[in-house]
Amino acid sequence: MNNSTRTQEIQVLSDLNRKGEERPWKVHKVANSILSDHYLAVNKSKAARLADCSSWLIFTRHEGRFKLRRANFCRVRLCPMCNWRRSLKVSGQLHKIVDALSSTENYAYLMLTLTVRNVGGYELSQTIDSMMQGVRKLMQYKAVTSAVEGWFRSMEVTHNLDPLSASFDTYHPHFHVLLAVKPSYFKGKNYLSRAAWQGLWKKAMRLDYDPDVHVKRTHGSTAAAIAEAAKYAVKSEDYIIPDDYDLTIETIRILDSALHNRRFVGMGGVIREMHKKLHLDDPEDGDLTLKEDADQDVPEDQEIVYVWNIGYSQYLRD
Repeated sequence: MNNSTRTQEIQVLSDLNRKGEERPWKVHKVANSILSDHYLAVNKSKAARLADCSSWLIFTRHEGRFKLRRANFCRVRLCPMCNWRRSLKVSGQLHKIVDALSSTENYAYLMLTLTVRNVGGYELSQTIDSMMQGVRKLMQYKAVTSAVEGWFRSMEVTHNLDPLSASFDTYHPHFHVLLAVKPSYFKGKNYLSRAAWQGLWKKAMRLDYDPDVHVKRTHGSTAAAIAEAAKYAVKSEDYIIPDDYDLTIETIRILDSALHNRRFVGMGGVIREMHKKLHLDDPEDGDLTLKEDADQDVPEDQEIVYVWNIGYSQYLRD
């Protein structure tokens, strides 16, 4: 068999979304492999799990498009592949919930961002603990329960890698919160201004400074707000630092410890109720093949297997 024949037989994965855009399987698997190599210096067990993550993907083809049926995901918190899949899951569930709520009652939506000052790596875990307690308190305040009908919150942690910044190599944990309110909220007695939200967050966190808080109404489509709420807990560019092996290892150690066994999403009110009514699975620990969005009637004999090929750095048909 000559090389040209062999090349023609190689079938590289091309998985397009509804917009006709290539899903970034390769991009996330490459980042996953880089992370796995670095994890050898941090946790060999997790390094092995990462290396095996999404090494094979089983699809079915339906109406010209792929549907993922099975895959081996590692669920290591920092895994770029698993974080991507989890983000897709959260986004898909929020769209379903918002659509379902709109069919029962008219709601308006706000995007609330809650922050604290940047902290050093040694403070990150304790700061996250405090913020988790703080957001629970915030959502129980009478001013909030009177104004908000439902909420979904997610935490994101970013890492300042600008060497010219005074806060270089510090971490910024913050919450993105999608709030469902009645349309009358904006002109009623329960309306909360940015200053009011800031004061409530400051009180919940027992801070001795005014934290940076942002709140804005989503006009028209809630897609942008949902995308914000469905962000990755931490992005690979915050811990894979090219040309700085030592900082990469230190960052992975810090984040691996601080994020271990955390639940980074939560919900309440009508959003939680609708999530349960729609029988959606856990947005964080649930199935990452996204079977909720798949066509369940595709025959199993149409399964197509792709395997990660290290040499080609591609998913190739098995």
